Amino acid sequence: MLSFLILLSFRGHSQDTIACYFDEELSLTSEKKGIYQGTITAHENGWEAVAFYSNGNALMRGMFKDKRLKTKQGYYKLYYPNGSRRAFTYFNNNTVDSTFMGWHANGQLSDSGLMHQQLRTGMWKTWYPSGLLESSGNFVNGAPDGIWHWYHNNGKPATIETYHNYKLHDLTCFDTLGVATGSNCRIEKKPCPKNAYDFETFIVENLLYPKDALKKGIEGEVAFEFFITKDGKLTKINFTNEANALLQEEVVRLLKSVKEWEPAVSHNRNIDYLHTYTVPFYLPE
Repeated sequence: MLSFLILLSFRGHSQDTIACYFDEELSLTSEKKGIYQGTITAHENGWEAVAFYSNGNALMRGMFKDKRLKTKQGYYKLYYPNGSRRAFTYFNNNTVDSTFMGWHANGQLSDSGLMHQQLRTGMWKTWYPSGLLESSGNFVNGAPDGIWHWYHNNGKPATIETYHNYKLHDLTCFDTLGVATGSNCRIEKKPCPKNAYDFETFIVENLLYPKDALKKGIEGEVAFEFFITKDGKLTKINFTNEANALLQEEVVRLLKSVKEWEPAVSHNRNIDYLHTYTVPFYLPE
């Protein structure tokens, strides 16, 4: 709060700069609902908005057409808490139609390419935090097109994928040493308990309705997210809605009952994955 007030003391000399609040989606909101503090400043070509982290560093800087910040018009930047760049692009009437660039927290470029009418187009590349190339290929109307190359984090090829008319037509897979292993590998897979068909089936077959919740007539949905590392380790569980503690405890029990997880896969590479899911608990009629 102190850093925010100090900032306003320097910028508040202009009658066109006012304090404001943003929600978790970085939309303008009331002080009561606000998560981030910020400022709005009038310019000849619109309004500049800035949202701040609690440490006083900028989280977002962007240009808008209107004072209520409903229409993005111009540059839009996101930052990490340490002040380093996170993303940069331009909007035209709330539509990204320009170059997009993203950065890892260590300052290394993470992805770069063109956006047209909110869709990726032309050549795109992504990089690992180490600076090694992760992928390269073309997009047409937001879909992969032509030959795409994906790499393991040691620089060796992971897959060569050929797309045509929005479909995968050819695939060559490589192990972490760069040796071709044929075409039998996964392009995308969510994390799953080992030996289960998928996570949804695991939930259906193993979720129990808490006895105390049944007795008390408690029901509702439990929304949550859990993180599975590329090594198959469960590292955190967060609840993303307000739900009864008895129902939440059953979700925790179920997730922690898994002895071994199969990690998520992206283009023949095990990856860290934040999985979001909602479980319904409804009393039997």
